[in-house]
Amino acid sequence: PPALERVRAEDFEQPGRVGNNSPRGIWSDGDVMYVADANDDKVYTYNMPDAMDARLASLALGGVDIGEFDPGRTDYRGVIAEGVTETTVTAEAVQDDASVAIVPDDADEGTDGHQVALDGLSEITIRVTSADGSRTRVYTVALEQTVVELGPAWASFEWPGPDGQAVDEADLPEEVVAVYTWDEAAGRWFGYLPGLEHVPTLNTLTAFSSGATYWIVAEEAVTWTIETHAPDSR
Repeated sequence: PPALERVRAEDFEQPGRVGNNSPRGIWSDGDVMYVADANDDKVYTYNMPDAMDARLASLALGGVDIGEFDPGRTDYRGVIAEGVTETTVTAEAVQDDASVAIVPDDADEGTDGHQVALDGLSEITIRVTSADGSRTRVYTVALEQTVVELGPAWASFEWPGPDGQAVDEADLPEEVVAVYTWDEAAGRWFGYLPGLEHVPTLNTLTAFSSGATYWIVAEEAVTWTIETHAPDSR
């Protein structure tokens, strides 16, 4: 590997002042630097400069499950709850003077919080810049799934996945009995019955359309996780 380059402008001055010039081990959690001295078998601690901290203390997206947040982890995968079309992004930096920028921009500046429309969106990014401008950390939330809760009866929902997704490739739960949609232009119903693919007159629904409403029935309550974006579009 290439040799490490020393950035003298970022040197810690305290270790030298206390004679801690022969470390045999250095470790940091981002807040404190621990130095194991090679001569006296002691461990010294030094506070990291607050102005260089570019971490988030917390991150939450309304209606989107990103799992447990960890300031040291920057990549997340968000699962959008059924019926959620907009999320409020709440991101707080560890240091008050650090700046936080969210992309996409606020969709509704008249409402408290940073609103983001989810339709057709694949990713939300949060860029944190330290107070002194020397550090930047980017957190990303990939929006790839929507969870649809289906009861043991007819239910309706808008298709959140990619436009033109083939019905027979959409990983329908095995409990699903039928899927129907009304085509306004054609003035008729189109349907799909799993297990009866060999009967074309019954399976007139071949692909899902983005934003279209579908009626679906299952034999029992089931959770259907839908990929929001096709794999080749990421």
